[in-house]
Amino acid sequence: MRIRTVGFLLLIQQLAIGQGFSRFQQELNSIDSLLQKTKSYKEQVKGEQLQKYQQKKQELSVRTDTLHSWQRFILLTKLLEFVRDNHLGFYQRGNNSEWPVVNWNLDSLKVVLSEKSADEIEGIYQYGEDYQMGLVKTGERDYQGIVLDSKVPGKKPGQQIAWLKEKGRNRFAAVYLHPLTNNLLYYPIERSADQQLLFSKFYQSNYNGVYNKNPDGVDFVNLPDTSRPFLLTEPYPSVQYVRVSSFSNNGNLRKQSDSLIQLVNNTAVQPYTILDLRNNTGGSAGMSKPYIKWVNRVRKKSNVVILTNANTISQGEITANRLSKLKGVVLAGQQTKGMLAYGSNYGKHIAIAGGEFVFYPTDMRTPGLLQFEDVGILPNLPLSNKEDWLEQIYNYWKLK
Repeated sequence: MRIRTVGFLLLIQQLAIGQGFSRFQQELNSIDSLLQKTKSYKEQVKGEQLQKYQQKKQELSVRTDTLHSWQRFILLTKLLEFVRDNHLGFYQRGNNSEWPVVNWNLDSLKVVLSEKSADEIEGIYQYGEDYQMGLVKTGERDYQGIVLDSKVPGKKPGQQIAWLKEKGRNRFAAVYLHPLTNNLLYYPIERSADQQLLFSKFYQSNYNGVYNKNPDGVDFVNLPDTSRPFLLTEPYPSVQYVRVSSFSNNGNLRKQSDSLIQLVNNTAVQPYTILDLRNNTGGSAGMSKPYIKWVNRVRKKSNVVILTNANTISQGEITANRLSKLKGVVLAGQQTKGMLAYGSNYGKHIAIAGGEFVFYPTDMRTPGLLQFEDVGILPNLPLSNKEDWLEQIYNYWKLK
């Protein structure tokens, strides 16, 4: 009787593996079909890159570690890594009840990670007051994030919550488990700088920050969420400061932008001008044109600095790039996100085969900008996170 029981259990296990494998095959074929329709795939995956892509798909198709949703999700992102397209999205629908947990000695891991340099990506990160994550290197280019301590019920010590793969200097493709909803999310671009994972911000979370090794430090790079999206002021004698946080063509943001551009066009030009595009969320080219025209006019009488940071994205990056080519204009701050070569007109969220995972394809392309995708626009004048950015600009201009 015992032998029969063991045999029956083995049969059930084999059937489960077969079902998981079949389900993954369908998901793999589905996301492959959707990806091939995007402009980024058609532009980038050809020749030798196409051969590598097909080889990777074949390798994935015979994987048997596909029983759990988190395993399948991470494997599917291996196809998405073949395109540089940071508007593209991929996420798990609903909450994830499968939490991979490591059996490592967490006390020993804390000691090892606490000895890491602050500038290394490995180390101990805080997510607000909720929990602590240890990021540890697990392969030549692979890193995993493990919960070390937690004050919230949704995160348990030892739980795996992040998977990062290095794709360039301080640049990574990331899979995160959402801090609150516990669904899996694919981030095509993640960057390590200033002791932070710069783009690890999650919608519908109780915390509005990012994974940070030094959460008590002063952040001079980003604008506070309470900042006015559009602003004209004179923070220093002979300095005109203009903040534009969006080029949106919709509703109240458009009204505020229209009012601001009318105001700056009717204001006397000062010897020094700052256009602050930090945390600019992008929008339409039509909404950015009046600002480009305004900068082109004032630069003939004024020293102009454009401020950007890693959260300057999309049309914000495109605008900064165009302005940086004007004579007398200096681009200062931090390199932008690198999310500007592609975009989405229709905003489709397409469930792939099985319905558990959702693909967000891009359907538009901005010619000539692929070289900046992932990399972003680099500043002429890099600024530090150790001092107020406006003060650094005043020093650059030698204003006393």
